[in-house]
Amino acid sequence: MNDIATQMQSLYSQYGELAGISIELHKELIAITVENQAATACVFLQGAQISHYSHSDQPAILWLSPCCDYRAGQPLRGGIPICWPWFGELDKNPAPVRQQINSDNTPAHGFVRNRDWQLADVSIINPALTRLCLKLDIAAGEEALWPFATQLQLNIEIGNQLKISLEITNRDSRSFHFSAALHSYFALSDITAIHIDGLDDKPFVDSLDHWQQKQQQGPITFTGEVDRIYQQLEDPITLIDPDQQTTITVQAEGSNSAVIWNPWCDKAKTLSQFTDDAYRQMVCIETANALDDCIELAPGNSHCLGANISIS
Repeated sequence: MNDIATQMQSLYSQYGELAGISIELHKELIAITVENQAATACVFLQGAQISHYSHSDQPAILWLSPCCDYRAGQPLRGGIPICWPWFGELDKNPAPVRQQINSDNTPAHGFVRNRDWQLADVSIINPALTRLCLKLDIAAGEEALWPFATQLQLNIEIGNQLKISLEITNRDSRSFHFSAALHSYFALSDITAIHIDGLDDKPFVDSLDHWQQKQQQGPITFTGEVDRIYQQLEDPITLIDPDQQTTITVQAEGSNSAVIWNPWCDKAKTLSQFTDDAYRQMVCIETANALDDCIELAPGNSHCLGANISIS
């Protein structure tokens, strides 16, 4: 707790007097809350995880479980966790990603969502736009699950849109491969009422059907569990919620793949920090570098995985 108190004091001294910036402690986790003329947002230093975004005086568009326990080392259920340097279970990633990891203890979605990131900068661009920068530096040999010197930087712009850019820089002398995802949970009126456009005719891998390759026909609707990795993407993905009269648009950058996920009722009962009926209020549209879209990064090079999220 003394370490947390020292960290809180340091953050207050650097950023506490900036307009619309609050430093908060949620049980064991430190969060930065932003409020400006356009929007409000909340970002946790653990995992650089965005937990909230909404236009001023409007409902949140990100879903966050009311059962989150806010414990150190435990990612929050909801918001936008960062999955890196692999997505899902390691053994389902491409061989170049798997072969780099010499460990039998590999958590789902990599390890950076469990690590504390450094708040490197807060900028008030104008009264309706705030920018945060968070960094995670990994030294060669420092991390048991990743042997390469790497810098991760997450840039977040909070305004009329939520813009997220994850920049991965290879600081090592060797090339490496990785998969990644911005694991965005979106809030809904009801999963049975919404549909997702922008993926018609696109190929996908259905993880619920022996990882078979299939092709999307028409919009995505939900009558049961869905867990699919879409490939060869070019256009924005839109989530239409007629009951809330809202459309959420996700425009990807540095990504040709996306994951669509809803656990439905049976799997919901097995998930941590998740009520049995919470599947009705959320769906994940995850901007990704997954499967054939994994990235090879040469020494000194960077890759940006980004998502611009807007609501209308």
